[in-house]
Amino acid sequence: MTGKILLLSAICLSALTVKASDVITTSDSISKQVSVTSEHYLQTLKPTYLTNVSEAANWGRNWFIEVKGGASAFLGSPIGCGDVFDRLSPALQVGIGKWFTPAVGGRVAYQGLSFKNGEFKSMNYHYVHADFLYNLTSGINCNDLGLSRWDVIPFIGVGMIYNKDWHSACTCPGFTSGSHPFAFSYGLECRYRLNNRMQLVAELSGMTTAKNFDAVGTSSRFGDNMLTLSAGLSFRLGKAGYRRIVDANPYMAQNEWLLDYAGRMTDRNRRLTLQHKEDERIKAEYRKILEIEGLLDLYKDRIGDKDKETEHSLYPRNDYSGLNSLRARLNNKGWDGKAETMPKAMKKRLGNADDEDLDALNDHAFDGYLAAMKNGGEPIGASIYFFFRLGTDELTEASQLLNIDEIARIAKKHHLKVRISGAADSATGNERINNSLSQKRAEYIKTLMIQRGIEESLINTSYEGGIDEYSPVQANRQTCVTLSF
Repeated sequence: MTGKILLLSAICLSALTVKASDVITTSDSISKQVSVTSEHYLQTLKPTYLTNVSEAANWGRNWFIEVKGGASAFLGSPIGCGDVFDRLSPALQVGIGKWFTPAVGGRVAYQGLSFKNGEFKSMNYHYVHADFLYNLTSGINCNDLGLSRWDVIPFIGVGMIYNKDWHSACTCPGFTSGSHPFAFSYGLECRYRLNNRMQLVAELSGMTTAKNFDAVGTSSRFGDNMLTLSAGLSFRLGKAGYRRIVDANPYMAQNEWLLDYAGRMTDRNRRLTLQHKEDERIKAEYRKILEIEGLLDLYKDRIGDKDKETEHSLYPRNDYSGLNSLRARLNNKGWDGKAETMPKAMKKRLGNADDEDLDALNDHAFDGYLAAMKNGGEPIGASIYFFFRLGTDELTEASQLLNIDEIARIAKKHHLKVRISGAADSATGNERINNSLSQKRAEYIKTLMIQRGIEESLINTSYEGGIDEYSPVQANRQTCVTLSF
């Protein structure tokens, strides 16, 4: 009995395991696949840009000049008595520089006025230095030109400092003058962009030079320091901003798809060509058999006898009879419809006149219509409409590009004029938005025409803004194209 229970338990456990395994496999096998349709690759791609990547600025871009004022405190060695506030003196800073990239720049700067040395004696000085700048916040909160709103810029540099009032009575061997020693500069500058040309600037900077710079002490080793806190304005010169780098990946993907598509179409065309040759061979064999049996005249339409086959147009030719009939009815709106009161022109059209008179009437109407077309009073054929997505200048369907190709082919062949009229639906957006949309849509179609070889001088564009002439509302989001002589 115990053995049977164990056997049944093992069977149930194995069944549950198989069931759980099935569930897990089914769940894990589910995957979401995003397919890209061919319409995506047939559309004209709009450029996208790499994030935080731009070209290095050339010599005509992103120069700047800055002017700052503030206070400096000299901390010499020996330091003497008094605290930092006892040593404060006004300071002036002027600099000119250039940003080579959004993150890397350089400048040449001047600082001067006066300072108090270790004995609290005021001395005049001039300090010229060259600095390397590095923007820690480049690429953060940037505008279309690649200029960030806030800049945090540490810098370091070297220069020469001159103490105009320096003097010493020491003439010891190896003694060096402290009036114009070598100096290091360092600090942190913060900027806030007011516009693309102007920035608010605040800077905390330091300078380190020889100990005998302030004429107190005799050592030429580094030991005298100056701290400066200043604020002012920076002005950008030349062209502002950076050129962004276009992302090539979408274009590479489109090119690969088009090459693959062209290869598939070439293979298909080759197969169809071979199939056509085979069909022609079979038809030739059938024709021989039918000719031998005397049945060629009976079945020639089914086999497409080329010797007697006539070429037919894909579309019926317009003889303008319907147009002329419509004009005749419109010119006789007062007719009551009775036979006895039928106008003479209508009688001619219905055949109650000589054939010569009827032909003359048709020729006259036809010549009038041709004259109107040649004078630009009538378009050639019907208007062609292109429809756009809401709020954009993107076509609703890529298949509409086929109409662009056909219009361009006909216009180039006959040297026709092209009139393009853009519109937007007044049910959405305001007047400013709709005026802009209608212009963008017309210019988009114009660009496609020019890309296909239409001379720009033959294209006339107009913009209707928001309209409500058609129903549904979506029909008003369109651009109309007409051809004329």
